[in-house]
Amino acid sequence: MAHRSWVVGRDGTPGLAIQRIPDTGKMNQKRKTLNLPAWYWVIAVLALLWNLMGCFAFLMELFAQDSMMKSWTEEQKDWARSIPRWIYILYGIAVATGVAGSISLLRRKAWSVPLFACCFVAVIVQMVYTTLIAGGLQTMGPSSLVMPALVIAFATGLLWFSWFAKGRAWLA
Repeated sequence: MAHRSWVVGRDGTPGLAIQRIPDTGKMNQKRKTLNLPAWYWVIAVLALLWNLMGCFAFLMELFAQDSMMKSWTEEQKDWARSIPRWIYILYGIAVATGVAGSISLLRRKAWSVPLFACCFVAVIVQMVYTTLIAGGLQTMGPSSLVMPALVIAFATGLLWFSWFAKGRAWLA
C-alpha cells in the first residue's frame, strides 16, 4: 500500500511524493472482512442454530427419554434403552464440536476445520451404529433414516464449508 501526498521540492517546484506504508495485517484483515460474501454469515448463523438444536435433542435424550418414548412400542423402547453409553458420549462429542465449529466460523477461526472433522467422524460412527449395527432401521422402520441422513448431510456440508472458507483465506 502506498500513501500519496503533494510536496514542494528543493527547487520550489510542486510534485507528488509516494511513500510506502508497510502492511501490518490489520488493513489486510479489514479488507478480507469487507470482501466476505453475505452468504458466509448466513451459513455460519444457520450452522450455529442447527447445532444448538442438536444440543437440545441430545439433552432431551439424556434427561427426558421416557417422555420422548410415550408413543413408541415396547420393542422400540427396548431398542432405545439398549443403546450403549459410548454412543451417547459420541453424541455429546458431535454436538459439542459442532457448536464449537459453528462459533469458530462466526469468529472466522481456522480451527473450525478440525472441529467439524471431529464432529463428522462422531456423527458417522454414531449413525452407522444406531441405524445399521444396533438394528435401528429394523426396529424404527425406514422413515427413521430421514434424521440420520440430514445429520450426516449437515456434518458433511459444514466440514466442506469450513475447509472451503479456510482455502479462501476467510479463516485465520
